[in-house]
Amino acid sequence: MQDNIIIANNIALSRNINNYPFPHKLSQTESQNISQKINNIILESEDLSEDNFISHNIKDFSEIEKRALIERRIISNEFSKSEIGSIIINKDKTKCILINDEDHIKIKIYEDKFNMDEAFNMANKIDDILSEKIEYAFNDKIGYLTCLPVNAGTGLKATVVIHLPILSLQKKIETYSNIAHKLGANIKGISSNKSNTLGNMFEITNQSVIGRSEKNIIESLKSLTKDIKTKENESRLLVNMEAAIELEDDIYRSLGILQNCRIISAQEAMKHLSNIKLGIEMDYIKDISLKKVINLMTGMKPIMELMSPMTSDGDIKRADFLREEFTLANRNKK
Repeated sequence: MQDNIIIANNIALSRNINNYPFPHKLSQTESQNISQKINNIILESEDLSEDNFISHNIKDFSEIEKRALIERRIISNEFSKSEIGSIIINKDKTKCILINDEDHIKIKIYEDKFNMDEAFNMANKIDDILSEKIEYAFNDKIGYLTCLPVNAGTGLKATVVIHLPILSLQKKIETYSNIAHKLGANIKGISSNKSNTLGNMFEITNQSVIGRSEKNIIESLKSLTKDIKTKENESRLLVNMEAAIELEDDIYRSLGILQNCRIISAQEAMKHLSNIKLGIEMDYIKDISLKKVINLMTGMKPIMELMSPMTSDGDIKRADFLREEFTLANRNKK
């Protein structure tokens, strides 16, 4: 049985520069000064030369490029409309610095495996390089000052993306969400419309960071994630013993729909991709690439338009794309 319950994790560090107003109050000149300052530091740093960072103004991206970044949840829909925002990003889009979004600086590091320590170390490295040449807005009692009070303190937001189809089926997410809340964390479904969870995928994130160290936040989140992953695995084994044929039937019905659909919403597509991913991991399906399915579910294929407004034209294109992806010739390709 393959184990890809934990799909990814990311680390974000929010910082602001002393003696400048928060981004929503910046003048054009101030925003340009901040952007130039950060660009010079990052792009001229010898310690980051191997990362091959490139700088872009958000307003210079095409709509297709913006949508691709939104699909991967690198930028928000709001930031995509910014006239003063910019981004410094590496080629594979796993490391980036957002400039003049909610805060002057947001360092974001993505890992497609459960390795929060490595992601944090990279974010911390970039933070140290910046802090050598920039004076951050910092308060001795609070810590780093941020536009949103919930992010103040360490300025750290750690997130784990996890796939929980069986716990969702058993309606146990709320139970673990209540446990997470008591531990200073939050579990929420990934959604394009803030209501329906897409593909049984959830984000586990830390909440308030004031009064807690980065190490404490990360270790607490790692422990919680491992516990939830264990419960999902145990539930899968139980369902496999008690209702294997019903589960297998549901999985293959999903495969049949994706192979033959002519129109399909993001919500329905993700439901069936979730079933197929589960089927691969539980050895019901052996000839479909798990990496392909994960890429489809995590926005690596922008044509899926998981985070875009629903349109009939988009639903038709999505169906055409999925039929092609799951033909016998293509289903095992990444």
